[in-house]
Amino acid sequence: MPSSASDLSQRSKDSVLARDLTGVTGTVTSTSTVTTVKQSLRQRTVASSNGHGLWNGKASDDGSDNVSDTSSEANSNIHSVGDYKPYCPSFSVAFKVLFLVRVLAATYSNISDCDEVFNYWEPMHYLQYGSGLETWEYSPVYAIRSWAYILVHALPAEIARLAMSANRLQVFFILRIILGAVSAHCEATLYTAVVEEVDPRIGRYLLFALMTSAGTWIASNAFLPSTFAMYTTMLFFSQMLQPPHQKSGKRTFWAIFWVGLGGLLGWPFAAAVGLPFALEELLIHSSTHSRKKTVRFRDWRRTRFIRLMATSIMVLVKVLVPIVVIDRYYYKKLTVVPLNIVLYNVFGGDVGPNIFGTEPWWFYLINGLLNFNILFPAALLAAPVTIITSMVIPDDLPNPPSGEGYSLREPVLWFMLKFSPVYLWAAIFTAQPHKEERFLFVIYPLICFNAVVTLFMFQKLVQRGLENYGCRPKAAIHKYSTGLVWIILVASAAVSLSRILALYEHYGAPIEVYRKGFDLIKVPTTLIIEGSGTTILPDPSSSPIPSSASSPSGDSLSAGSLSKTPEVIRVCVGKEWYRFPSHYFLPEGAKLGLLKSHFDGLLPGEFQEMAVDADVLPEEKKPLSARGKDYRPVRFDWRWSAERRPGTWSAPKSMNNQNKEAPEHYTPLDKCHYLVDLDYGGRYADNQNESEDLVEPRYLQDKEHWERLYCKKFLDTQVGAGSNRWIRAFWIPNKITVALTRGQTKVWGDYCIARRKPEKDMSQGSSVTG
Repeated sequence: MPSSASDLSQRSKDSVLARDLTGVTGTVTSTSTVTTVKQSLRQRTVASSNGHGLWNGKASDDGSDNVSDTSSEANSNIHSVGDYKPYCPSFSVAFKVLFLVRVLAATYSNISDCDEVFNYWEPMHYLQYGSGLETWEYSPVYAIRSWAYILVHALPAEIARLAMSANRLQVFFILRIILGAVSAHCEATLYTAVVEEVDPRIGRYLLFALMTSAGTWIASNAFLPSTFAMYTTMLFFSQMLQPPHQKSGKRTFWAIFWVGLGGLLGWPFAAAVGLPFALEELLIHSSTHSRKKTVRFRDWRRTRFIRLMATSIMVLVKVLVPIVVIDRYYYKKLTVVPLNIVLYNVFGGDVGPNIFGTEPWWFYLINGLLNFNILFPAALLAAPVTIITSMVIPDDLPNPPSGEGYSLREPVLWFMLKFSPVYLWAAIFTAQPHKEERFLFVIYPLICFNAVVTLFMFQKLVQRGLENYGCRPKAAIHKYSTGLVWIILVASAAVSLSRILALYEHYGAPIEVYRKGFDLIKVPTTLIIEGSGTTILPDPSSSPIPSSASSPSGDSLSAGSLSKTPEVIRVCVGKEWYRFPSHYFLPEGAKLGLLKSHFDGLLPGEFQEMAVDADVLPEEKKPLSARGKDYRPVRFDWRWSAERRPGTWSAPKSMNNQNKEAPEHYTPLDKCHYLVDLDYGGRYADNQNESEDLVEPRYLQDKEHWERLYCKKFLDTQVGAGSNRWIRAFWIPNKITVALTRGQTKVWGDYCIARRKPEKDMSQGSSVTG
């Protein structure tokens, strides 16, 4: 009798399976039938190769089997064909491809924010070479920038300099490549976590989006705390994708560690992305304590809460203490920089960040569309599209990860928690009046994640719709719907490529001109190397120094006047000060000079440099009368020490946090040996009688005093086709540009480096005055 019942049950299952098969098509071969069965049951049966079925092949908490009943014969036939496994590159392959893209970005991407130069590249140059520009944030009076963050980047840069005997310009690009390698590692780690914990297809989409989006191209190599926080956010999110555990605290520790490192060493506000993780820890139970054991609701939450607090305190101590120690050493006072940043930005009041400009609420929407195009609205639609998918085709949702018996009956909740960092971050910074593009860098990879999940859900909805109303086999429908997603991704990549090309072609002149100027700027005098008193002789083949390059007393410098302080070669900028790519682009002995422009805010000053012949600072040498000799305290006398870098702890009198102009930061025009300027000749072609701007004159047109050495074209955004916002934002072929703008073409300005002609003595003045 039991045997008869078993046979009856088996025949019933076979009958149901036969009806499913005939519903697909009436005339299919045995092989295609099995393939169709596999696809129809895929979301209910875990594939042994990836473990991403609806229930992950696990028994439910009440002991029942959640895998749909299927015949053993059908299962054997399915496995005989082979479980479908989409190709996913390994971590190593993903890293190499991403690293190649990041090297290209390090070489050709622009510096999109002048804060990157003046707040990070310049202080690092000061540590390495003893000179650089200082902003008010580094004044010990305010101390809202951490020297620990600078030191973390300066160490690999210095190692590369010593190992490769690299010059300043090479060090700049080497560090950018190092940053690109770090970004590629973090991106590959995130991609691998998505493949293993979410769905292989979503992982492939994510890898493609990270490789091709303009946003990650811009952010990946930037020397900014928000980029550093982007790195740690990717590592944190890789931990967040893993299932929670009741006993093991490894996931909790590493997630909080990466959030803490990004928030304390990078940007304090980056810690906001960790709030959904804390919420998940307190909401989602782990089956490591099975419900059969009757674990009370409040007990496991209490355990999780205690673990969260203990881990947070431990990470706070481990990360914050070294930062405070380093900043205490350089500022020569006890200060907590992350706290200073929060106090300034949140409670700054009338002297807060709003004095540097405010933007409308839709600023980040435009920024997201420029850098991610269609992926940005897709990222914002991740939550509603997932909810719709769960209501229409709940079995097609990619299920949360499994581990130690862990199973989640509500995958929608799991996805909402993973989507929430993007929504939370966007809400916080949209509400702030002061907005900048770099503020979104932290969530750029998460924007890509949200977007590709939306595309995956969209593909499932399209596939189900075609299955219900189409007449083609399910295998063909699956190919069509998947192909549609790839078409969207490739189209998005093409738009991003257009954006990247536009940034390089339209606005890439400054880096190219300064890169060329590194070889064109000649310093034909003795050089003082980093305040040590060491001198090197000039290159005999170099061009003679202009007669204007005289000492303060008016005497020309010569190799014989070694006892005098060498004249600094000034490379001056006026209105183009904010496009200066840092002193890494100027040779030894050359410094930037700032000319007066229409900008009336506070420009950077120069870090205080150690005296040329100073061995020990006067305050370090104290008489010890009892012993009749000098007493010198024990100190670490290394090149980056605070004693050799007095600008780290000295407070400049001209600095203020109110963005008030400091006239003493300007350089007189007659002290400039070289000049970098942008001349928009096209604006004056139709109006020859336009009066000259006395504050920002056209220096490059003064051919009597200035000789152009090298020029690159720079797009004029006020006349011609460049006045069209789409033409200047994206690269478009010239013929299409002419068609879209009804005959207009792009008008270019000249971005040039010029040298003062040697036959003119600048001490006698110039017809062009600043």
